[in-house]
Amino acid sequence: MDESVLKLLETGNDQDVVRVLKDFIRKYEKQFTPVGLSEDHCNRLWRVIMGRLSDYSASSTHQTCLSAIRILSRDESSLNNVIDSERLSYIVKLAGLVPEEEALERLNQQINYEVVTEAQKCLSNLVYNSKAIQRMCCVNSCIPGLMCRLKTFKDPDLPHVVKYFDMRLLFLLTAVCADIRPRLRSEYHGLTYLIEVLDLSLKTSQEESELQLVNGYAPAPVIFNDEQAELVNEVLKVLYNLVLHIDKNSPDEEEDSHCLRLISILRSLLLATTRCPEKTDTLHSNTVNLLLVMPPNMYEELLSDMPQANSEHGLPPPPPVVTTQPVAGATALVEAACFTEVSENQALDERSCEYDGKDMTVILKLLDFLDSRLKAPGVSSDKTLMPILTLMVEMTQANRIIRKFVRLRVLPPLRDVSKRPEEGNTIRNKLCSLMTSPLHDLKHLAANFLFILCKESVDRLIKYTGYGNAAGFLASRGLMHGVSKPTVVYSSDSEDSDTEEYVTASGMINPVTGRYEPPRPSPLADMTEEQKEHEAMKLVNVLDKLTRGNIIQPCRIGDDGKPHPVESVIELQESLGGSNPADHNNDDSD
Repeated sequence: MDESVLKLLETGNDQDVVRVLKDFIRKYEKQFTPVGLSEDHCNRLWRVIMGRLSDYSASSTHQTCLSAIRILSRDESSLNNVIDSERLSYIVKLAGLVPEEEALERLNQQINYEVVTEAQKCLSNLVYNSKAIQRMCCVNSCIPGLMCRLKTFKDPDLPHVVKYFDMRLLFLLTAVCADIRPRLRSEYHGLTYLIEVLDLSLKTSQEESELQLVNGYAPAPVIFNDEQAELVNEVLKVLYNLVLHIDKNSPDEEEDSHCLRLISILRSLLLATTRCPEKTDTLHSNTVNLLLVMPPNMYEELLSDMPQANSEHGLPPPPPVVTTQPVAGATALVEAACFTEVSENQALDERSCEYDGKDMTVILKLLDFLDSRLKAPGVSSDKTLMPILTLMVEMTQANRIIRKFVRLRVLPPLRDVSKRPEEGNTIRNKLCSLMTSPLHDLKHLAANFLFILCKESVDRLIKYTGYGNAAGFLASRGLMHGVSKPTVVYSSDSEDSDTEEYVTASGMINPVTGRYEPPRPSPLADMTEEQKEHEAMKLVNVLDKLTRGNIIQPCRIGDDGKPHPVESVIELQESLGGSNPADHNNDDSD
């Protein structure tokens, strides 16, 4: 922007200002880096724009001026020099964010929502890019104005775009300004109003679905349109910021009431979909994040009693298992057991949503969400998997029915042991694969989830994952001796869950790999004693070389159940003389 253009902005009329600024906007609209103005030109441009915004007689220029600010506000380095509390107050008022008394005075005034939307976008950029502006917005009329307008979200005349950017701005403020969260919860009753927005969105979507439903006997599914999905997602993000620091293990009476109402809505949101798969994934992701900060004793509310009709008629009996025909010979019988096939009817029955008289549809949705995250191309990223895995850990620890149901889906009785536990497309296979991930937190979270499903039994964990996959987790938890002390009290009822196929093959399952391996001839069978001694010495020399080069470190299992380095072979031999205590929690079912 040269000197002549700036002179025209400073001395021209409203039409000149609009024309010049529109040219500026067209040029830099898609450029998200600073426009490269000198400090003097930048200050003069801001002075012209703010002068117009403070002049209510120049309202015809306000939208264009705000669009120019939206572009200028991308340059965070200059904001502290050009924005003060007075200039910020003009933008806040143009966004319609005024105290309740002033909002009542404006009831009969015509509102230009295009100007309001541009001002909201400017505020979002300013708050995002400047800590000084963040502090200003915590003490000016921004928060009271947002909460005042939140009460009017039921108004059909209030455009969706205004609601959406209100929630985006509120999310930014609650994310960067921790001090305002208690005020929003107590002084402004923010949880109540935000929950009402979710409730209203669900009811509106339900009514729209019922109008389009041909079969009036079945309940209408909740399908959000794009606008509803966008608003719900933003509200969920704000609620997460507000609930995050509530003590979920001992909430007070008011917090407990809010969480109880909220978890019922979250259940409905998990069952809801949108018209766009990506938005559905985002909806369920935000719902999972919010479930993570709910009190664990409330996960029971995700389950509901099955309709009476289902319990009267009962579920059809599970179809028989189809296995391959065994051929003659003991080894062939074992191999036939290892390659068990399951009929399609049984696979369909495993999708049943009833368990112990409860409707487990929501838990199935969460398992499907976990499966989709495990299948995602960026599965190595812990950002996508950590929330849902953490939620599954907390839910299975907190609720016995959920744990037993999830175990049946994730760790069903073993039939096919022909492959390694990490090979395949089931949730169990993918979790076993994660147990050797280079991402430390992720691999231990996946292992801990499986460990809880095994009622914290070391033997059972090894059975389902193989010792090779579980070794790192067991070492970190001090469980190399095989003794586990459960962190929670598990049910004592038990029944044999080993299938006939697994029992037949168990004698030939390699505990390290966790898969069936047929008998192989011993490589030492045809060797003389001298040859065996020669091979043994070669192995000793190789191990010594690797040890001296710090490539491997021989260890022994200490009294704490963790590996400890040894300095000599004699020390290692002494450690092999002890016996491992038995794992007394080795019953294989709940």
